[in-house]
Amino acid sequence: MNKALQNKISPQEIAFISFTNKAINTATSRALDAFPQYTSEDFYRFKTLHKYCRRYFEEDIFDPKDCMVDFALEGKIIKYSDKRLADDNFMYKDWSLGIYSKARNMMRSPQEVYKKESYHRDSLDVLLKKIQIYEDYKKVGKEKALIDFDDMIGRAIQEVSFPPLKILIIDEAQDCTPLQWSVIYKLAQNARRVYLAGDDDQAIYEWNGADPKYFTCYFPGRKVKLRKTRRFGKAIHHLSQIIRREIFNSEEKEYTYLKKEGSIKHYLNFREIPFHTLTGSWYILGRINTAVNELRMLAKDAGLYFSDNEDIKCFDQNQWEAIKAWTHLSNKKTINKKQAEKMYRYIRELKDPRFRAPKFWNSESELEEYDFKKLTKYCGLDLSIPLQKKQWWHILKRNFTSQQVLYFIRLLKRYGQKELDNPPNIIIDTIHSVKGGEADHVVLYSKANYPSNFKTKSREEKTNEKKVWYTASTRARKTIHLLDTNYKYNYPIGGDYLTYVQER
Repeated sequence: MNKALQNKISPQEIAFISFTNKAINTATSRALDAFPQYTSEDFYRFKTLHKYCRRYFEEDIFDPKDCMVDFALEGKIIKYSDKRLADDNFMYKDWSLGIYSKARNMMRSPQEVYKKESYHRDSLDVLLKKIQIYEDYKKVGKEKALIDFDDMIGRAIQEVSFPPLKILIIDEAQDCTPLQWSVIYKLAQNARRVYLAGDDDQAIYEWNGADPKYFTCYFPGRKVKLRKTRRFGKAIHHLSQIIRREIFNSEEKEYTYLKKEGSIKHYLNFREIPFHTLTGSWYILGRINTAVNELRMLAKDAGLYFSDNEDIKCFDQNQWEAIKAWTHLSNKKTINKKQAEKMYRYIRELKDPRFRAPKFWNSESELEEYDFKKLTKYCGLDLSIPLQKKQWWHILKRNFTSQQVLYFIRLLKRYGQKELDNPPNIIIDTIHSVKGGEADHVVLYSKANYPSNFKTKSREEKTNEKKVWYTASTRARKTIHLLDTNYKYNYPIGGDYLTYVQER
């Protein structure tokens, strides 16, 4: 990409497709750092595949904002909009719709995919009935026809005319499904050059219909193997290779690492990890959501400031705005109408429960600034001198739990107000969510990715797990911290891992 831009190819003629917003933002930032003469608007074709298709839907066909089904709510929508299924198990993110989505992405029938699943929550008849109800709902939902993300990809293949490109780059190509490859083939037809980047050892979305063979075998062209990692040094390279060699049918990849050591450390307790002595960015990763939820609770107990990979912070932003508003007032500063409104949501001791809402919130100027005296006059609060001297946790009690109050106090004591307004340098999420990302330090929580003994798994299941942990181990630039590795269960992160750590 850099070479193309150096050769005077316009960024508007380059499309960069990846599968997370994080990866897109990273690629855009790197391009802007290398070529400051451009702006982010110049790289408007740096998008996820769904957003890329969506853009041309908006231009050519219709506005998806008015007709998209929220996939996260699909099961809930059907449950409450149709009574043909008296099934209490048909709930949020229904399993049947997951099977249906996988079938469409694999371009196979739901019956075929259903038979290959290792366990079934519904009978085949119930599965097909739920799918039919879902399709019926899309035809009449919200008084207009609806589409979901899989529909959009499918229709893009048939209906969208994509503009010509000089360069098309597909990142993490091993994770594309056959349906997505159909779109990629269509994009490639109008592109002078096509670059596919990926690693079949990091193909961790096969459970969702991804087929790495399209990347490794089916797409014609010259293969170039990268011989050097630009991310980590000797220790992390060694550890990642221990895992990779256990991946069945893994192609040998000989590459050199950076001339730096790095380190691998092992901890039995979360609080032992030196979050505040090692500078830089952090990933704290669990295999599944239950493990991630445990990690988030541990992080809150330790008073850490963090977010998930979608930049959702560890605390309620409205609560934080209310705390800041009261702190401003206590320091003899003024707040605006919006800040006052947010603060009032959390004040329990109201002189007038209605706090003259219609008069104040609807008529007062948005630019007006308020101190204690004005708020007492306009808003029905008796903010006398004794109250003004109280700390925010004495005043803002409504909808705050005692745990939330303690957590905010810990955060403010450790980080200060200014730092809490900035993005955190710690991300806690699943391994899958950070695919394509990197951090200086990575914590791998090995606890209970499966409750059963790993030895009883099939070869395919073991291989898929090794791929997940190989992907996780290659996210780190400087250090890997192994947390709570357990001998009792032979998990993919056990065995040789621990031998290696102990030897060092």
